[in-house]
Amino acid sequence: MFPYSCKLCLKIKIHCVNQRMFCTSSLLSPLQLPSQMETHLWYILPNEVKSESLMKKYVDLLSPIEKEHVCSMRRDELQKNALLARALVRTTITRYQICSQVSPRSIEFKKNAHGKPEVCWQHSDDWHPPPLHFNLSHTSSLIACGITVGSPIGIDVEEKQRTMKNNILSFARRYFSREEVERLSAISDPEVQRQEVIKLWTLKEAYVKALGTGFAGAPFNTFTIRFGSANPNPNAKDSAMVIVPLENPSLLSTNWRFAQVELAGSHYAAICRENGGISEGAPMKLIVRKTVPLVEEHCVSEIDTVV
Repeated sequence: MFPYSCKLCLKIKIHCVNQRMFCTSSLLSPLQLPSQMETHLWYILPNEVKSESLMKKYVDLLSPIEKEHVCSMRRDELQKNALLARALVRTTITRYQICSQVSPRSIEFKKNAHGKPEVCWQHSDDWHPPPLHFNLSHTSSLIACGITVGSPIGIDVEEKQRTMKNNILSFARRYFSREEVERLSAISDPEVQRQEVIKLWTLKEAYVKALGTGFAGAPFNTFTIRFGSANPNPNAKDSAMVIVPLENPSLLSTNWRFAQVELAGSHYAAICRENGGISEGAPMKLIVRKTVPLVEEHCVSEIDTVV
């Protein structure tokens, strides 16, 4: 059994300052699934979750294995963020009109060969689950979950003020392609250069997560993200980034859409998804929502974007 009194929350400071609490039934009211041209991005700020009773509700949503995993973490901050991440995924998926019998607690997950989690739906003769895809990313101060239908997705979030132990360009040479390093070297302002390195990192991380391989299966220095259209027509509307594999640079991959946004004024977020049902030249619609699961949410932005 996973006791709430274990390390998970014993030392989490509880400061319930007139936090608005809504009934669970209204908070889990259904939403329309994203269209094939939409990507939904949900995020939560861990520092804003301070209610002990709410944390108990999140614990109740987890599977026994998830509870054991969360409780095995040594630091309180890591335990809390792991719990919030799993609560965010479970409550977000069940917000969509999937099936009346699907609850946050009933969702089961599986992993692909590279460890990327996927929903393990329970099929039946009279119900076929939607091709819903999700991906999760987090820092110590922000947790995000991306949702698509019919298109694999990868997301990554990084703090804008993230520091690097080594020289910026030394870091870039270690992880990025020669073309990308040359592009970064041309930036004279050190601060702008640092920000561009972080943004490029999030884009590459989102791409390998969308592939389902992660960094181990597709090291960042084995491909280039090239900005601009692959279409030789300079007036073409399609300005999507292209993926250039270094082993065979002629095999450009244009089957991916990227978006990059700022979250909470403190983080960069990158989203990568397969084109799926997005027609050539049409923008991907990105809807960003900030949430505290089971408590509140609000739409931050709706963006029609390719890059």
